[in-house]
Amino acid sequence: MTLGRFLAPRNLNSDRFATLCMVLGVALGTATVNVVLSLDDNTRRVEAARWSTNPDLALDAGATVSLVPVGWEQDAKGPALEDAREETHEDYQVMRSAIRLGSLSAFLVGALIVFFSLAVVVEHRRREVALLRSLGATARQTAGVFVREAAWVGAIGAVLGFALAIPLTYVAARLGITTTGRARIGSIVFPWGEMLAVSLLGGLTALLGVVPPVRRILKLRAAETLRPRFLDADQARAYAKRTSGVTLVALPVALLVYGLLRPLFREVLPSLAFFVLEALLVMLALFALLLLVPGLTRSLGGLLAGVFLRGPAAARLLVTSRIRRQGDELAWSVGGIMLVFSLLLSLHISTHALKAEVSRFAETALRGHAFLFSHDDAIPAAVLAAIPDRYVKVAFSGGTPLPNRVSAVAQADVLRFARAVGKPELSAIAERFDADRTILSTLMARRLGISTGDRLTLSSPTGERTLEVAGVTDALGFVPTFETYRNAKTYALIEASNYHLIAPFAAPIGNAVVITDASAEARELPDWRELIRSWRKGSHVYGLSGTDYEWMRRRETDGDFVIFDLILLLTSVLAAVGVSNQLMLAVHARRREIALLRVLGMTPSQIRKMLLLEGGFVGLLGGALAVLLGIPLGFASLGALKLVSAFDVQFELPLHYVVLTLAGAVSVSMLAALYPARRAARAQSAESIHYE
Repeated sequence: MTLGRFLAPRNLNSDRFATLCMVLGVALGTATVNVVLSLDDNTRRVEAARWSTNPDLALDAGATVSLVPVGWEQDAKGPALEDAREETHEDYQVMRSAIRLGSLSAFLVGALIVFFSLAVVVEHRRREVALLRSLGATARQTAGVFVREAAWVGAIGAVLGFALAIPLTYVAARLGITTTGRARIGSIVFPWGEMLAVSLLGGLTALLGVVPPVRRILKLRAAETLRPRFLDADQARAYAKRTSGVTLVALPVALLVYGLLRPLFREVLPSLAFFVLEALLVMLALFALLLLVPGLTRSLGGLLAGVFLRGPAAARLLVTSRIRRQGDELAWSVGGIMLVFSLLLSLHISTHALKAEVSRFAETALRGHAFLFSHDDAIPAAVLAAIPDRYVKVAFSGGTPLPNRVSAVAQADVLRFARAVGKPELSAIAERFDADRTILSTLMARRLGISTGDRLTLSSPTGERTLEVAGVTDALGFVPTFETYRNAKTYALIEASNYHLIAPFAAPIGNAVVITDASAEARELPDWRELIRSWRKGSHVYGLSGTDYEWMRRRETDGDFVIFDLILLLTSVLAAVGVSNQLMLAVHARRREIALLRVLGMTPSQIRKMLLLEGGFVGLLGGALAVLLGIPLGFASLGALKLVSAFDVQFELPLHYVVLTLAGAVSVSMLAALYPARRAARAQSAESIHYE
């Protein structure tokens, strides 16, 4: 016990940089998870008042009209409302689950830093431990020194992570970051119990990280350790190759088993459970790939280094030789960079696909159109008179409350609009539309499980009517709302003569007007902003162009993913800390080698460039592996998103995403290598005379 109290602080102080990196690994990993938990808890608190965001809130079936397909045997109102609430809520439950799982990336990278640092530090002190053992210290006493060091690192990191999460949460909330992108957090209430539990787990990672090296210390034989053993490194690499071979066999087998059983999972599991299962399997695949990184670093490292690394010949040759012979020593840093930037690439692939989906919908329902709205009543006649006759104007009623949003419109207006758009299929739908028929949006038809030709019953306190579906399209009847994206696209149209059915819940016809240009000049979009300002001048009418609404939805999509950017920013910082720590530990272990190189004529500048080249290699290989992992990860995330949400997303890979991933990985690694390179360049050549 006395030996541990004396040596543990001394050792931590002597390895100050490694100690700082381990503390930061625990602190930032813990803080990231705590920030996400705090934001999610406050997001749920803010959104608890609405049925679309609170699944436990009771639904009022009498607050809107009822839409029931003919042939349903269920209750006339309950099932449709419950289905709408479930699907709306499920979108955001998936989002929140993904965010919580995403925060584990920072926790994992922090844990990797701790595990790697403790393993290397203990390995470097093998001779010191052997000397202590030869002087009479027991195996338990020497092991206790390292356990005490890990306990200090874990405790300090856990406390810092707990404290750091508080200001980070305030800053994130002030920037408008939430776990759903739908609310603004005012006052913050912290989940202290959950945060404390996460911090304790973060501290526990340090104690777990010291277990493998301590086991080796307990088995250490002082006489063999103090005797030169030149084959140790080769034996270690041979062991690594054996374990990598097992992983190489296990990984494709696991993927094949999952591929065979995936259809079964989709049939028997709810959408959210299936998403969580996919996420867990992806995490297991990431762990498996981390085990493969040492072998990949050795095998691919030499090839990449020989092709891409540029610089002074001596530095380049030494770095290439080190990678080929001892590349597995860089594997922890390469794995961290791979993990961070693969997640970053897959995230941006998903964001790009979602924004492309918004653009495709805008091409169908928004572009080339403008929209005027009144708060409660119909738009004044004077405003409509100011609109030139060459513009086609379609007057809609207000929509009934969600989830069954229904608007009324005159058939003649819909037909003129369809002909102005110039699409024969829309004109055909508009011609069929009358008092006995309805038009459904794509998502409303999907929600009700019906299609063109099917029938549904619309009922309200003022009456009931059975209507046939004249067509399913998003190009007719869309009026922008500021509800969730799914709900904004879910609506039904009825003919104006049936307005009395929705009158108790909807503003009168003329409450909203959709405008499009029927002239030949419509091929070039009008400057709707100026026109809207001139039309609504002096009135209480407000307007919006279709392109502006598209821009708002695309911006909203970006906002939904800002929290992922925050998570990955903190994870990138951790990855940089890991690279810098690995290189710094390497400098410490190779100080005699570096001093000998100085004696042989290498200048401080060449030493510095050698370390920078190692940092560049870590970024290059980590970035390349991130691209290879991030592309299928992005494809899988889009598949899960398409399955559990209303988004018709398609996989696309902009080439500049690959370039930015590689450039970002190399830049982060090079920045992280600056300090170790500077320290290495200061090495005194006189140290070489102490080489054993």
